[in-house]
Amino acid sequence: MSKLPDNPATDQMTPGHPDAVPAPEVIEVTSKRVKCDGGGGALGHPVVYYDMGEETFVECLYCDRRFVLAAGAGGGH
Repeated sequence: MSKLPDNPATDQMTPGHPDAVPAPEVIEVTSKRVKCDGGGGALGHPVVYYDMGEETFVECLYCDRRFVLAAGAGGGH
């Protein structure tokens, strides 16, 4: 799903905003540190690592996948 050219709002920049474009894929994880390669292969992107910090989710800046901390997960590193 591509972002609307006339709507720069994304969930990452404006969470909960009514005009925000939803993340295309949500992945539940058990750690606050995640890595993303866009699915790998020819359609992927360079490997990037993210840390959620105080949040319970993070979105990949390349492919917009949203990594969400699973309920009850300690979020340990």
